[in-house]
Amino acid sequence: MELGWIDSHAHIASDPLFESFDEIVVRAQEMGITKINIICGTLAEIERALSKVEGNPLFDLSVGAHPMELNSLQESELQAMEAYYTHPQVVCVGEIGIDYYWDDSYKAHQEAMLIRQIELANRYELPVAIHVRNEKDGSDAIDDVIRIFKEHPVNHHGVIHCYTDSVENAKTLLDMGFYLGFGGVVTFKNGQNVRDALDVTPINRILTETDSPYLAPVPMRGKQNEPGFVSYVGKHMNNHFGKDMREQLQENYKRLYTKTK
Repeated sequence: MELGWIDSHAHIASDPLFESFDEIVVRAQEMGITKINIICGTLAEIERALSKVEGNPLFDLSVGAHPMELNSLQESELQAMEAYYTHPQVVCVGEIGIDYYWDDSYKAHQEAMLIRQIELANRYELPVAIHVRNEKDGSDAIDDVIRIFKEHPVNHHGVIHCYTDSVENAKTLLDMGFYLGFGGVVTFKNGQNVRDALDVTPINRILTETDSPYLAPVPMRGKQNEPGFVSYVGKHMNNHFGKDMREQLQENYKRLYTKTK
């Protein structure tokens, strides 16, 4: 892998970014990005992504059922998605997890699907990319995720993507072997809680991401996010740690995603 910035979590096979896929990739390469992990949450997104990037070492894929999409996915589609875990560019089961923010009416289903997908990750010897979002009062989801990890260990660990929770929970997850993903929020004026979590994260457990098209970093805040903007997250890391972080971040990514090229 050429030395550069890594976007470990980008939804560029999803609307609205897919219609500008080629232009987005050109801009990303111009901004020094050398790896993009495309998050695919449906069969259509997997097929879209591979139609553009199959065989291109710039790209990895993650495949998984997002907790907010569970009610729209049929069993036949879930089984068809599973078939891609042996594809050489599919490096991760994700984005999977627990989300109670908008709708907590199907908690049991979310929990069951997270456990099912952890078991898939273990079967295919892949790490996981975890989405976790609490209820609006700030409770429950992260506690449930930690409990599930204790009851159903993830053999090849994974990343808590776009980490925004407490320092205490960060320490717990790090002790369990997980990495933490940091995106645009770490650059926000009101993102001190995320910077506090970064402070307790070992330098070899950090991943950078955009979560495109969401949460664009300063100085692009308020715009549609895209993989090239992970360079701003990376430069924040350089300033935070007082050194060029590209090689370290690349080592971290390759250590977690062992199938990457």
